[in-house]
Amino acid sequence: MVEKHLIRQLKELADIQPRKDWVVLTKRRIFADEEISEAKPGLLSFFPFFRYKLALVPIISVLIIIGLFGFTQNTVPGDFLFSVKKMTEGAQVTFTSAIEKPKAHLELANKRLEELNNIAENNQVRNLDPAIKEFQANVVQATKEIMAMNVSVTTSDSMVLKDIITETQKLEENKQKVEEVLATVIGDTQDLRNAIVLLEEQLVTQLIADLENQMLTEEDEELLSEAKEHYEKEDFSQALYKIWLIHNY
Repeated sequence: MVEKHLIRQLKELADIQPRKDWVVLTKRRIFADEEISEAKPGLLSFFPFFRYKLALVPIISVLIIIGLFGFTQNTVPGDFLFSVKKMTEGAQVTFTSAIEKPKAHLELANKRLEELNNIAENNQVRNLDPAIKEFQANVVQATKEIMAMNVSVTTSDSMVLKDIITETQKLEENKQKVEEVLATVIGDTQDLRNAIVLLEEQLVTQLIADLENQMLTEEDEELLSEAKEHYEKEDFSQALYKIWLIHNY
């Protein structure tokens, strides 16, 4: 009797069908496991440190570029990497305001004079001619920028104009020293001097006219009178000096 009862229960269990959604879910799980087990691991999974190194590539590249630009600052015309330094300088001048550009080119010309002095001290003969050419190019560009200036518009930036004149005076002094060391003329700066004289004349004319319309102290009136005397003698540098005293420059 017991055996018959068990046989009947087993037959009932055999007739039971699983629910459709359970079958679908089970199949998905089984096939997903098979795909994972059959998939071949990539190179990075075998060498995890490769992923770490790849992540560092951009950082290392930036550090290399920074180091390269830093190294090129010690190069002089004629050196292999000087072109990189020149490119950096050119970019800096490009982003300089229009009124600051003459000063920027004059500063570069003075830098070339410093390099020429170092070249002479270290007897780097092969660098001499490239350095002189770079100096001359900077002087020419500075002259063009000065000639293109509109003084009537830039008198509000008198300090910038003063810096241009001061940088030109520095250039003439440095050029004379280098030429004494090299015992040779390294370039003609007559056009630059003419441009500066014209700049000074225009600037003095404008500044004197402005001061004549202002209330001045007795001391400033005396300085203005002296500036006018220098102006009449075409000594524009001294005239500017007196005017800048009035402005406390």
